[in-house]
Amino acid sequence: MAASGMDVLQTCIDGTANDISNATTPGYKKDTYLIKSFPEMLLIEKGGPQNKNPLLPQHTRKIGTTSIGARLAEISTDFTTGSVQETGNKTDIFLSGPGFFAVNAPAQGDPGRVCYTRNGAFKIDENGYLATAGGYRVLGENGEILLGNSELKFDVTSDGSVMVDGVRVEKLQLAEFSNLNSLYKETDDLFVDREGAAETASNTSVKQGFLEGSNVNPVDEMVNLITVTRAYEANQRLIQSQDEMLSKAVNQVGSLR
Repeated sequence: MAASGMDVLQTCIDGTANDISNATTPGYKKDTYLIKSFPEMLLIEKGGPQNKNPLLPQHTRKIGTTSIGARLAEISTDFTTGSVQETGNKTDIFLSGPGFFAVNAPAQGDPGRVCYTRNGAFKIDENGYLATAGGYRVLGENGEILLGNSELKFDVTSDGSVMVDGVRVEKLQLAEFSNLNSLYKETDDLFVDREGAAETASNTSVKQGFLEGSNVNPVDEMVNLITVTRAYEANQRLIQSQDEMLSKAVNQVGSLR
């Protein structure tokens, strides 16, 4: 039981540490962990008063139930919007509303794979395309957004229209999800739509020169990390105590004549 608790708590420690390390990552969404116990087991005492339950062996008594440990039931992502930060950088784009940017994130056997992100800290890559910090090209309604020379005047309107020197060249492809559970976090700021639930954004507007911050509260996460670490250490001490008891049983009790 203690070992299963340590296993679950180690996952929580790793996840909380990752959240803290991404406290300054634009658009990052923290994870939450749901821990459940394994199904309870029925304890039976042999030789007790005769039991009238035909499903139980005779001459036994039901003592009660106990759990054999804990397990990680679910890891879910908290999609709460982070704080808004004004940067003045033209390639920084903030989404006001539930929408996501669509990006081309090629995978083996799927060069045109579409993924989603809230991280609007974009750049213009060496080929003149609007891209994420990780190098994935941002998608418009007609494909990847080509801006060309980064010195050109580049603007994005509130509806997502991309303007270069006052000429509309593309419109950001924005998606919304009625069921956010369909999104799987592949990397810190990149999500995969596992169920094909993406819908055209209708409740999202765009602000250029702003960024959405991480929704991680470092203070809360540090307190949570301390709490989980102490629980881990408590389970560790239980295992050490059990090991000492078994050692005495073998080396001392077992040696008595």
